[in-house]
Amino acid sequence: MKFPRTRTVKGTPKQGSGLSKLLVYAPIALDLLNLIRRSQSKRRGKYVKARKRDRTLDFLLGQAQRTVGNGRRRRQ
Repeated sequence: MKFPRTRTVKGTPKQGSGLSKLLVYAPIALDLLNLIRRSQSKRRGKYVKARKRDRTLDFLLGQAQRTVGNGRRRRQ
């Protein structure tokens, strides 16, 4: 028995899941945070030791960039 081929019309598209939005906006947000942190460190100076809070924030920012995939690693 053959069934007629009908095309189903979907309704209005959903807003999208929260995870997909996060994956789209995360690299952009990380780049902005990285630019802000870089400008702050330039203002502070090259030889000034960063505070513990700043070091922690820099570490977390680096880990997040590696997780998302746009962490640029330097070779030493």
